[in-house]
Amino acid sequence: MEDAQAWRAWNAWRYVMHAVAEIAPEVLEDLARLVPLYQEARPHMRGPYWSAFDWESLEEAIKILGILEGPEEPLTKLRSLREGLLSWGRRWNLAHPEPLNFAIQNLGGWAQAPEVAGKPVFYMSPPVDFFSPPPFRPPELPLPIHGSENSNWANVEQKLREAFEAWLQGCRSRYEEWALRKPELLKHARWWVAHRVKKWSIRTLHDRAREEGLVRRGRVLIEKASPATISEAISRLDRELNYPAQELSPPAP
Repeated sequence: MEDAQAWRAWNAWRYVMHAVAEIAPEVLEDLARLVPLYQEARPHMRGPYWSAFDWESLEEAIKILGILEGPEEPLTKLRSLREGLLSWGRRWNLAHPEPLNFAIQNLGGWAQAPEVAGKPVFYMSPPVDFFSPPPFRPPELPLPIHGSENSNWANVEQKLREAFEAWLQGCRSRYEEWALRKPELLKHARWWVAHRVKKWSIRTLHDRAREEGLVRRGRVLIEKASPATISEAISRLDRELNYPAQELSPPAP
């Protein structure tokens, strides 16, 4: 269950970060200003007891370095990166482990390819044990003995179909545990970003988007809907994103 929840949350954040790139590119431009901080921290992101490849492991690396007696520079550089990321996240209401993971991964890409800085490069999925289909156990087929009640093929076929349907339902249950059941998720993600990140009033999202030129092929990217509909969609997405997360821990002393 925890793996499925982690996957669904990552998948929902993936839609949100796509919407950020579409309608709030200033967020990524702001993040790109942290590339120098990342470059200074990068030589210290791997050590004998740590590997800071995402937000959680960056936090862990800072804790480990705070305990070890060694050079001050690695701890200072990683703390500076952490504080820069937190400031960015809080500025845009994205102080949550998933957007911060997105930030670290993309800073790594931008540091190596400055020409794409400010544009999303990738966003790796969390390490989870993916679901596998349940084993299919067909019923034991009766011997085709003439005169036997079960030797009729129609009866055999019926039992096989029932076994297959039960197996198919088990597969569906596992799939739906992992799947995001929101066909309009990108539309909802745009509403979420416009309200949470750009801090626009729910009542003005569509009109503000049109005024600011967020239009593609003659269509405003942020669709019009009643405030109640938008509020409900944002609240549902909050739950899927686990937003807001528990307050992130203060920097290690």
